[in-house]
Amino acid sequence: MAAARPPRRTQPAAQAAQETQRVEEAARICLDVIERGGTAVIAERASTYVSDETWQTLVKRHHRRGCDPLARLARDILNGKDLLHEAVGRAVGGFFGLIGRPRIERVFAQEVARRVPLPFDAKLSAAARGLQIAGIYTCVVGNRDLTDCACLRDVIRVEGQERLQRLIHGAMGDWQSLPRQMRDGVTGL
Repeated sequence: MAAARPPRRTQPAAQAAQETQRVEEAARICLDVIERGGTAVIAERASTYVSDETWQTLVKRHHRRGCDPLARLARDILNGKDLLHEAVGRAVGGFFGLIGRPRIERVFAQEVARRVPLPFDAKLSAAARGLQIAGIYTCVVGNRDLTDCACLRDVIRVEGQERLQRLIHGAMGDWQSLPRQMRDGVTGL
């Protein structure tokens, strides 16, 4: 007789309903901003950083199939930035250990080094946030259901609705300032 399989863990129905409600509300916010002329502004801002040909190709390639690859790449960039900070902190702590500094000094130096902004932080964050905006844009112009938009869902899941609103409103301005508006250009000392 075969052993019974343990039941698969599923998200409780209430939690799933709450998540769906959060995403639907976020989708309404995005549509409200974008439909009031936001798509033209986003396309114009994007052309500041990439050629029109690159932007048109990206939109054409992703508007029908969604933004899943853009969402994954954006999250990988943001997570990679965090890993770099962690590695710098460990390296500084290790160095202080090699030169025989007391443990508290090593820990202090490690924590400071982990939180001090690296020279390329803002650029990595701006690239990731630009990818997220581009993904949301492609879903909108592709007439996709925004509740299925991977970029929108990722921002909501990881960072919350307030940060999504900042991202959408920030997309109407200079994309280089997105990290500052999102408070992720600096790790926070």
